[in-house]
Amino acid sequence: MKQLIKLTSLLLWSWTVHAELAGDWEGVLEVNGMQLPLVLHLQQNDGVASGTLDSPAQGAMGMPMSRVEMDGARLLFELSAIGVHYEGQLDEANDTITGKFIQGGVFDLSFSRADANVAHSDSSDPAVLVGQWGGTVQIPGNPLSLVLHVKQSEGQLQASADSPDQNVTGLVVDAIGIEAGEVRFTMQALGVEFTGHLSEDEQTIDGDFKQQGLVFKLALTQGALPKQVYQRPQQPQAPFAYHVEDVVVENVTAGVQLAGTLTRPQDPQQVKAAAVMITGSGPQDRNETVFKHEPFWVIADHLAAQGYAVLRMDDRGVGDSTGDFKTATSADFVTDISAAVDYLQTRDDIPADKVGLIGHSEGGMIAPMLAAERDDLGFLILLAGPGIPITELLAEQKYLIAKTMGQDETTLQQQRADDLAFHQQLVKWAKRDDYSAQVSQYLKDDLAADGVSAEQLQLAVDNHLKMVDTPWFRYFIAFDPAPYLAQVSTPLLALNGELDVQVAAESNLAGIERSLQAAQHPDFTIQALPQLNHLFQTSTTGATSEYVQIEETFAPAALQAMVNWLNKRYD
Repeated sequence: MKQLIKLTSLLLWSWTVHAELAGDWEGVLEVNGMQLPLVLHLQQNDGVASGTLDSPAQGAMGMPMSRVEMDGARLLFELSAIGVHYEGQLDEANDTITGKFIQGGVFDLSFSRADANVAHSDSSDPAVLVGQWGGTVQIPGNPLSLVLHVKQSEGQLQASADSPDQNVTGLVVDAIGIEAGEVRFTMQALGVEFTGHLSEDEQTIDGDFKQQGLVFKLALTQGALPKQVYQRPQQPQAPFAYHVEDVVVENVTAGVQLAGTLTRPQDPQQVKAAAVMITGSGPQDRNETVFKHEPFWVIADHLAAQGYAVLRMDDRGVGDSTGDFKTATSADFVTDISAAVDYLQTRDDIPADKVGLIGHSEGGMIAPMLAAERDDLGFLILLAGPGIPITELLAEQKYLIAKTMGQDETTLQQQRADDLAFHQQLVKWAKRDDYSAQVSQYLKDDLAADGVSAEQLQLAVDNHLKMVDTPWFRYFIAFDPAPYLAQVSTPLLALNGELDVQVAAESNLAGIERSLQAAQHPDFTIQALPQLNHLFQTSTTGATSEYVQIEETFAPAALQAMVNWLNKRYD
């Protein structure tokens, strides 16, 4: 985390550069089967040149070049802090630069001039924007379609947006306008800023979609946008061979109502046991929907056919549930799940002594927290649950994700050490009233030696505080699952995918096993599943970019592992 700030705050050095190279250049670096978009920005002012490099997919923008040279048609630039060296040759006829990119290896890399030969409109007439515009935000591995609806009322433009791939409509666009062909709109609630240029024929707008420090290309076209269709063959389809019921769970203590769906065999007498599903990090609906995958529904559908009831709920403040997700911590979510257990135990069609928990990711952390409080749970199933302190887990997570993108090992190991040290400092301050001040000063002290400007430094600090200064994060970063696992006596199954890059199987399963063995737990099973990623999909590398591309929602092998384990205890 800290290292990324350092990369965006290097001292800028400049040399004279050939005038034809001034401008923006785009290329795609291919490393170990992964595609990494890169953007060059070369400028020349009063004979003095400067250059920066963007890596939008990594959230690294405006990295200054430590060296820029031009000798005739030859371009050379370096970013010494991250070990980058590039040499290329300008082909003026095709307006391209072809050369070699060196960073932990030698790779072919060509750049094309951005927006070359594209004529733009110079209109400032708001009427040219009225109508519907569609395009795709080019997020690597997860492109998302966007539809912009623009109307004019009393000379003022008003707009809203849809995200069809996320099944979201009516997103608020706070401001939209056009001046000299430049189109801008903002969506403050989502931290979105868009800047683009209207084409000469006024049918397209090409620009940059900025969100939370990341920049992605977005080309909007006048007219309707066909909704992107993903194949999700495991999606349950009506009519269902089991009972489906919408329910509301009351968490009286918190004053929260949790909306959910209960599924069970048609005959209540055939219900072997029941599970409360617990979602992972972030606001999730009852199906834990992600990229049109609905894994919790797939699990509920499969378990119902095997004789098990499942209750899955929208998180507080999500869907039809009340409450404020932003102010809640993992400890608050424990009370929500406890209320759900209480609810199931009151139902005549559910065996009260056989109610257990199935938690994914952070849900696999919440389940042992509740089991440490209650001795009436029937079972725990942890799907990619943490087994090591969160300080270590997050550092390893960032390391593994970056590794799938081809970054060199030396850089990765240093980054991991820096991340861990930063996380451990956060833990020291997590419960202090001056947490924000301590984090701010730490970051300022750490970056001051790199010579960043006061404005750059404050921007970097503010961006970090948005991520780490929330009630949820302050609780989460200080969490160690070991003390809770040590208090669990409930039968427990821990599953992980061997290719999981978010909650690594090897370290976390080993951590869970150590805690349970030390506590002499009487009935637990630890299992790593080959070829599965964090979402329990059959994958190639486990990279997060594969999640949207894979048609499988939840691997049959993982479903069967749960059923086999449950059947040994409830058949």
